[in-house]
Amino acid sequence: MKKLFSLVVLVLFLGSRMQAQMVSYVLQQSFTVNQLDSFLNGTGFNLPVAPQYAVDVYQVIYKTPYKHIDSLVNVSGIVVFPKNTPCPSALGCYAHGTFTKRTQVPSYEGPERPIGLFFAGIGGVVTAMPDELGLGDSDSSVIIHPYINAFHSGYASVNLMRAARQLADTLSIPLSGEVALTGYSQGGYTTMATTKLIQENFSSEFNVVASAPMSGPYDLKKTMVEVMLDTMPYSVPSYLPYLLLGYHSVYPALQQLFPNPAEIFKSPYDSILPPLYYGKNHSTSQIDNFCHPVPRKMIKDSIVDAFESDTLHPLRLILAENDLLGWAPQKPVKIHYCTGDLQVTHLNALRADSAWNSQGAPDVQSQNFGNLDHGPCVQPALTSAAFFLLGKLSGCTGINQPNEITFRIFPNPTNGGRIAVVKEEGTFEFALYDVNGKQVYSRLLLNATEYIELGNLTAGIYTATLQDNNGAKAYSKLVVR
Repeated sequence: MKKLFSLVVLVLFLGSRMQAQMVSYVLQQSFTVNQLDSFLNGTGFNLPVAPQYAVDVYQVIYKTPYKHIDSLVNVSGIVVFPKNTPCPSALGCYAHGTFTKRTQVPSYEGPERPIGLFFAGIGGVVTAMPDELGLGDSDSSVIIHPYINAFHSGYASVNLMRAARQLADTLSIPLSGEVALTGYSQGGYTTMATTKLIQENFSSEFNVVASAPMSGPYDLKKTMVEVMLDTMPYSVPSYLPYLLLGYHSVYPALQQLFPNPAEIFKSPYDSILPPLYYGKNHSTSQIDNFCHPVPRKMIKDSIVDAFESDTLHPLRLILAENDLLGWAPQKPVKIHYCTGDLQVTHLNALRADSAWNSQGAPDVQSQNFGNLDHGPCVQPALTSAAFFLLGKLSGCTGINQPNEITFRIFPNPTNGGRIAVVKEEGTFEFALYDVNGKQVYSRLLLNATEYIELGNLTAGIYTATLQDNNGAKAYSKLVVR
């Protein structure tokens, strides 16, 4: 009995160590609703609807594995908390894109930081944004970010969400238990690496409702190898050295093959490039100026030849280990991409969609936003991802869903102005009724996401209805403040 008690104590202790990852936290910023609206619009962010919640932004230092599951280091990120939500909040995680400069990440007010404020302020979602391992305030032992690495990026996201839960408990902020995942570019890759990690190891701990990866390099074995071996100029040639140096920092097989990582590169790249990455003081656009426009031209010919001819080359095996096509997501996934993307080819999205569906994924869909490049693709993809994820969360207003019709309204409660109605594909009649049963608005909705101007609708509680062509109807409550 004594041994059994000791075993139970040990299991509880180890379990608490796995889930209590937070080291410290500090409040960085606070925004009222009006301040947040001005701030987001000032960043050039084209808001589809106005923010409804004030937010607090905390920088968090937490622990996550580096090189080995049992070797933990301190890393950083932010958690954005919406204030005065009418019910417990879902937990979201947004993963940022590719950065080589240490201070371009969310906790240093990097360019993607406003996205976390957007999700919290509009959707009422507690939003975690990890600074990728090696960036931000990561431990100095992480000499370079392990770029496009499923293990490190997945655990960094999982452990920041654990820290976010711990901080929410510290601040007495209730959480609903639902989790939504998204990210753009490298963050799209991280989103699916995190989704896969949770599905395979932590499904009882995290209730992932849906994932919305955007423009990510999911297919490393084929699509990204084609990019690496291309003989034409590439828009961001600094990506390939970043990948090679990042992998070299964590994989013994590459360290044995090239004891000095500079041995991978031709002169003068062997002396120029490594310090630019290890210093973490230069952006990718700055490093691009020191790169050959054809990435393979920076690598020694003998190494390129060996990689091309040997299907079991160590680098090919590492790419296969980090490839994200060989599984089937069991929760809803919506892939976002643009066909004009010159940085992350849309073939990643097409091949991921095909692979995941063919392997039995129950709900994977894709949306193409047309002939836009990587940067211009952000706004439409992010708006779609936000309303896709918010539409999957249970929300606060208690939606009645007879006949399997489902729809959501955001923001809800609303201060008036513009709302979004998110529904399934097809034509539906939308209507609003006041407390006396009088219809005050009606419109035919054709798209999956429709925006409605409430105009001078007075404060109060309204019933929203959505009816299909067969007469089936669903109901929701809309609160106008």
